[in-house]
Amino acid sequence: MQITLLVIHSIICMFLVVLVLLQQGKGADAGIVFGSGNASSVFGASGSTAFLVRLTTICAVLFFASTLFLGMRENKVSHQLFEVVEAEVVE
Repeated sequence: MQITLLVIHSIICMFLVVLVLLQQGKGADAGIVFGSGNASSVFGASGSTAFLVRLTTICAVLFFASTLFLGMRENKVSHQLFEVVEAEVVE
């Protein structure tokens, strides 16, 4: 289960990095190279900017949620391990 969660977390992380790199910065025309110049016909009147921002937001929320879940899970595992070690020391 832990490995599956880590793989999903890594995929979300890589996807988030790609989304951030694809977005056009303020005053930069580098986004035209990736097709945002002609994307207004595909993504509607606002172009791909609103679509990429929305997708990045969703991906960021998933990234934070998976990070929080993995941290809570690891904390639970470490507490269980500590209790086992503490019980062995007492005996």
